Amino acid sequence: MAAVLTGLSAVVVSLITGLGSSLQGFVTDALSGDDKPAASARPDPRASTPLEVAVVREEGGTYMVSDHKVTGAADRAVLTGTRTPESWNHLLRKIAAVSVNKTAYKLTVTNVSSTPIRVVDIVPVITRRTEAISTTMIEPLGGIGSDNIPAELDLDNRYPKFTQHGKPYFSRQSQTLKTGDGFVMAVESKLMGKEYVEYHLRVDYIDSKGIKHSLQVKDPGSVPGVFRVSGVLDDAAYAEYWGPDKTGVAWRPYSLAERK
Repeated sequence: MAAVLTGLSAVVVSLITGLGSSLQGFVTDALSGDDKPAASARPDPRASTPLEVAVVREEGGTYMVSDHKVTGAADRAVLTGTRTPESWNHLLRKIAAVSVNKTAYKLTVTNVSSTPIRVVDIVPVITRRTEAISTTMIEPLGGIGSDNIPAELDLDNRYPKFTQHGKPYFSRQSQTLKTGDGFVMAVESKLMGKEYVEYHLRVDYIDSKGIKHSLQVKDPGSVPGVFRVSGVLDDAAYAEYWGPDKTGVAWRPYSLAERK
């Protein structure tokens, strides 16, 4: 598996599209981008913050690791037998599983205030950096999706910044979101080194009075509430390794000899 992932660069991919007016989700802090605004939404004068963002995780198609082993007959049956999306997601939450080399999610952003908001920067804030997770590895069933990289973020950098074609992403004119305007930002974070990283995003914006503010965007689906990604190790380095069985629709534990 390590050979499959060789050469992956440490980036965050940020692809901005239009926001459908019917899209709803977890409301947290704020982000902005540089494409056309999406369908307008009615401003909410009761909103505690001028911007709202919904975080929607993309499921499947990636290797997963955990600091915990899969123990107990019921939990192991999720891997070795018939499972439902609910039982699979419950297991991933229980063992606090982390994506290997990349995470994918979408941010939907809306200005819910009655005045324009100008976003001047989006800063990734790394809150933890340790050695890569080495307890349990779970291979994906069905391979890995392809990459599309319009914007990059080097998570191996101690002070990462968004870039595009090698230039700072926010060196261009900052964007103003008018009342009710919004957009969708598809994000894919990547990490090449053999490390484990936790981070959140800090959004710097200026309100209609010219006052600068900062908000945080966290992952609502993550156990500690932060975006997380782990680097990949050699297959033999994991204490427990789950790979596809001969049917290809379930997993079985691989011995150390099978992984060498």
